[in-house]
Amino acid sequence: MLSQIIGFPLAHWRGQIALLPTILFTLVGVRLLISAVGGIGFFTLDAGIFCWQAVGSLRAAARYQRDTPDLMISLATYAGVVICIPLLLWPQLDRVAQEKLSGVIEPEAASSGVILVPTYVVLSGPIDFVMFDALEAALAKHPQIRRVVFNSEGGRVFAARSIARIIRENGLDTHVDGICASACTVAFIAGGARSMAANARLGFHRYGDDGPGGIINTEVEETKDRSVFLATGVSADFAGKMYQAAPQDMWFPEPGVLRDAGVLTR
Repeated sequence: MLSQIIGFPLAHWRGQIALLPTILFTLVGVRLLISAVGGIGFFTLDAGIFCWQAVGSLRAAARYQRDTPDLMISLATYAGVVICIPLLLWPQLDRVAQEKLSGVIEPEAASSGVILVPTYVVLSGPIDFVMFDALEAALAKHPQIRRVVFNSEGGRVFAARSIARIIRENGLDTHVDGICASACTVAFIAGGARSMAANARLGFHRYGDDGPGGIINTEVEETKDRSVFLATGVSADFAGKMYQAAPQDMWFPEPGVLRDAGVLTR
């Protein structure tokens, strides 16, 4: 019995376990259990376990097909593997989202009767839709948040626009604690009151086209955002200079220039 337990991982990898328990328990069952507990902290390890699950299941299906050919069995096995992919990724995306958010904590009552209520959230790292989802969830859970603090060197413009929309809809202020460059500035300028720390920097440059075959017209996208900036009080002269630096370069205006142009309001 002990030898069977010890030899099980290798037997599964070779596809030597019966197909039905392999799919139901070793593949789907184990993956559901791992997902339910929030995934494994080290993604490489979690992905390695999933690889072991998937390869063993596919080999078991191939072995079954040699003895009793059945198309439906093959389809069921592939479907089980496909179903387990989001079960692998979702907990990891949740973990990444939490790493992108800081400054939001649960209200806690101290022995003195003082209640600590979070009023701001910090967004750090690349601007993407994972950050957008995390911010949306944070605001839903903590409606008392009034300010978004940025520390990001940029990311996806379309994700930045989504973050900007949330900021405008909730009437939030924005602040830069370290650096806010490229796509980050799209979200920052959406703030009602905009400020930055003494040594912080705002960086602007032309958009780069990450789409295949030039599918994104960067000039059109820049014009869209420039019109939004003008509507928030940014001067036309500054808006005309925002996209002069090449995509691989960056323009970091002085704080005085930013205040005179209406980019900073505090």
